[in-house]
Amino acid sequence: MVFVPFATQNYRLDSLPVSAQECQNAYAEREPPDAKTQIAVFGTPGLTSFSTVGAGPIRGMLEHDGVAYAVSGSSLYSVSSAGAATYLGGGIAGGSEPVSMASNGTQLCIVDGTYGWIYNSSTGVYTMISDADFYSAHTVTFFDNYFVFDRSGTPYVFLSALLNGLSYNALDTAAAEVQPQNVLATVNQQESLLVFSSGHTETWYDSGAVNFPFQRIDGGTIERGLVAHHATVKEDNSVFFLGDDLVFYRLDGVVPRRVSTHALEKLWGEFDTVEDATCFSMTLGGHKMIFLTFPAALYTFVYDIASGLWHRRVSYDAQGNSLGRWRGNCHLRIYGKDLIGDAFNGTVGYVDPTVYTEYGLTTPMILVSPPTQNDRKRVFYSNFELDMETGVGIASGQGSDPQAMLQWSNNGSHTWSATQPWRSIGAIGAYRTRVRWAGPLGQARQRTWRLEVSDPVKRVVIAARCDISLGM
Repeated sequence: MVFVPFATQNYRLDSLPVSAQECQNAYAEREPPDAKTQIAVFGTPGLTSFSTVGAGPIRGMLEHDGVAYAVSGSSLYSVSSAGAATYLGGGIAGGSEPVSMASNGTQLCIVDGTYGWIYNSSTGVYTMISDADFYSAHTVTFFDNYFVFDRSGTPYVFLSALLNGLSYNALDTAAAEVQPQNVLATVNQQESLLVFSSGHTETWYDSGAVNFPFQRIDGGTIERGLVAHHATVKEDNSVFFLGDDLVFYRLDGVVPRRVSTHALEKLWGEFDTVEDATCFSMTLGGHKMIFLTFPAALYTFVYDIASGLWHRRVSYDAQGNSLGRWRGNCHLRIYGKDLIGDAFNGTVGYVDPTVYTEYGLTTPMILVSPPTQNDRKRVFYSNFELDMETGVGIASGQGSDPQAMLQWSNNGSHTWSATQPWRSIGAIGAYRTRVRWAGPLGQARQRTWRLEVSDPVKRVVIAARCDISLGM
């Protein structure tokens, strides 16, 4: 019996015979040397409803003064630790587009690409920013007592007054100087202000100058720009962003380090729209993960910083149809929970490791292996065994006798076997169940295996093995 490498990442090339790996709704974890396997694959946790916040979608969330705030549709809500949503005001433009939010401790600032809004948690007043010197902006960050904005469609950034997001001065603006390119986003990172333009990124600092407090750091320019306003995220003491060359980067000081793969970069290059890309981060079981979504293309990819591997997240509707992307639109860690704002409605859920559905909807785990072959010799296969955690069934209903489905392809993953043999992965407590497909399983010069588990149970793949014999 030989080891069959299984999917630990999403690396699906445009040439499928080279690699058609898929890792959907699952992620790989490297294990210590004395573990049963060096790398195991775990199904992603489910979602449980926490609150219903307006009609949705949830366009952004932020903690402000110890309370969760969410923009749902065109309105701002506060959400209590018990999940009670309170309407605070409306008028926020942009439909379903993401918003950017920042807090100065008293004022919560929101920008939607056209207007700006302030909610003062001390007075309970929510108001549009009406100062004549406020400009349209897509992003806002808080830095040294200022709200800092990109000025939409220009190479400029501008500031609020000190600790006052309702007051602006026409002189409190400055241009990204290295190249005449539009500024797309501003990010406060480790006492530096990163000014992302369409073709480069500048690093500024607070000099305390009277005319304009921020100045560019000589030698701190990054010769790489940003492709979308909301395609940046801070995580693991760094900033990650989708570059203007459609490569995903991690900033190492002022050096962008590529973390995406050629397979993903080729796919992203085929999308009709990439300017809508969004990012957020979340920690799952110690895995710091970056979620990158292309809303128009309906794809969500996740980069696991710990392993350096990518996987794909996909949500499904009530009829079992794929939504293409993951329904998670934004994330907020508060109240001891990881809250997830929904891209399709007003639900704010939380990541729940005890469930394996999203609000009761199935989330199939699909794994496609790398191609297996032996110097192009004909290989005869039999007795395929999947080493999984078994006995994971639930008490009743779907999942009481959970099943795994195996298919294979002998033509480079272009088509799959018509038969879909299912095997039980064990009713509740049946820990010694063997997930095994006995007997001859055909022959091929190259084979790819595909595993699917749709039942709402714990899914852990440890290894796969198969008896083989070689022909000519």
